Amino acid sequence: MLKQKAKNFYHKHMDNPVLKGMLAGYRRYSRKGKRLRVVLICQMPQLWNKQESVYLQMLRDPQFECTILTVPDESIAKEHQKESLAFFDRLEGRVIQAQKADGSWASLEELRPDYVFYQRPYDHYLPECYRSGTVAAYARICYIPYCYACTVPVEASCYHQAFFTNVYLFFAENAYARDLVYHREEALYGAGRKKALYLGYPALDQILSARSVKSMFWEKEEDAGIFKMLWCPRWTTDKNLGSSNFFEYKDALPGLVQSKKDWSMVFRPHPMMFDNFVKTGEMTAREAESYLRQYQAQAGLYYDKEADYYATLWRSDILIADLTTVMIEYLVTRKPIIYCVADIEYNAFMKGILSGCYCVETWEELRQTIAMLSAGEDPLKEQREAAADLLLKGKEHAAEAIVRELKKDFYYK
Repeated sequence: MLKQKAKNFYHKHMDNPVLKGMLAGYRRYSRKGKRLRVVLICQMPQLWNKQESVYLQMLRDPQFECTILTVPDESIAKEHQKESLAFFDRLEGRVIQAQKADGSWASLEELRPDYVFYQRPYDHYLPECYRSGTVAAYARICYIPYCYACTVPVEASCYHQAFFTNVYLFFAENAYARDLVYHREEALYGAGRKKALYLGYPALDQILSARSVKSMFWEKEEDAGIFKMLWCPRWTTDKNLGSSNFFEYKDALPGLVQSKKDWSMVFRPHPMMFDNFVKTGEMTAREAESYLRQYQAQAGLYYDKEADYYATLWRSDILIADLTTVMIEYLVTRKPIIYCVADIEYNAFMKGILSGCYCVETWEELRQTIAMLSAGEDPLKEQREAAADLLLKGKEHAAEAIVRELKKDFYYK
C-alpha cells in the first residue's frame, strides 16, 4: 500500500523540476555500484536473433545481471513447445523455466528485475503474471521489435496499443516506427516518462557478422556452381495480415527447381504457418507432413526450420518471399529480392523497400523473373543498394548503443 502511494505521488508530481532533480540525485546515489537486473521473457527460438546481440553484450558486461525466463508458446501446437523451450536451455547464462512441474508459474517479481524485455507485443500469448500490465508495476518494460511492420493494417498488431501503454523503453527498428509510437503518447514521451529511440536494429548487426558463418545448406564443393533460391512464404492467407501465396506456388516452385539440374531451393516458411493452416482447415496435418516429405526426398530441395537462418541468407543467390521481415533483413546481403505481391496498403517505410524489389503477381511473372536473375540480369541493383544504405549507414552497432542507453537510464536518469 505504501509503495503504491509513493508511486502515485511520484507520477502526480514528477513534472515539478525541483522534485525531479532531487529524485534524480537520489536515484544516482542509491544505484551507485549496483548491477542492472535484466530479464528477457522468451518463447520463440526463431525470434531470438532479434535480441541475441543485445543479450550477449549485457552478459559480458559486469554491470549487468541477466536472466532468460522461458515461457511455453501458446501460438504453436503443444507437441512443438518443448522443442522451443529446449533451444533456450542450451543458451549461455542463466535460464529459468517459467512453468514448474506442478503447472504453477515461477515468480518474476521475486527476481526483482529493473528491466524486462519482451519478444513480442502480444500479452495474450502469456499467462497473466507475465503480461506487460502486471510486470510494469515493478519493472520497466523494454521492447525490441521482432519484425518490421510494413503495412498500415499490420501496424495495429505490431504496435499494439494495449501493450505499448506499458512499454517504458521502445528500441524502434526504424525512424518510422519510432515516430508512430511517439506521437500516440507525445506528452508522456516529451516529459521523459517513456522513451522511443531509434538506435539501429540489432538483427542487422547479426546478419553482417554471419557472413562467414557456416550454413546448414550449400556448403559442399558441388554447390558452388548452382543457382540457389530461398523461399519464405507467410503464415496466413488473411489479406489484412499480409496474405500468403503458399498455395499458389507450393507445387510449381519445387517443380521448377527439379526441372533444372543446377538449381536448388531452401524452403523456410514462417514457424506458425503449417500449424495455422491446420487450425484454419486449409490443410490437414497429414497433407502438411506429405508436402514436407518432398524436401527430404528430392535432391536440391531443403526444408529449414532452424532458429538461426542468417548464414543461409548469405549462401543463397536470391530471395522469394511474401510479406516478411526477412525481405528487409535480406537487403543486408544486397542480393535480389522477388516479392510476391499482396493486396494490402503499404506504409511509407515499405514503399521505399519495395522500390528495390522485383514485385510479381502471377506464377508466370515469378517464373520469368527467376529466369532473368538466374541469367545474371539485375536491373534493380542500384535501387536495392540505395535501400540497403538507408537501413545500415550510421546504425551498424545497434546492440552497443542499446546497452549504453540502458546504463544511462539506470544510473543517471
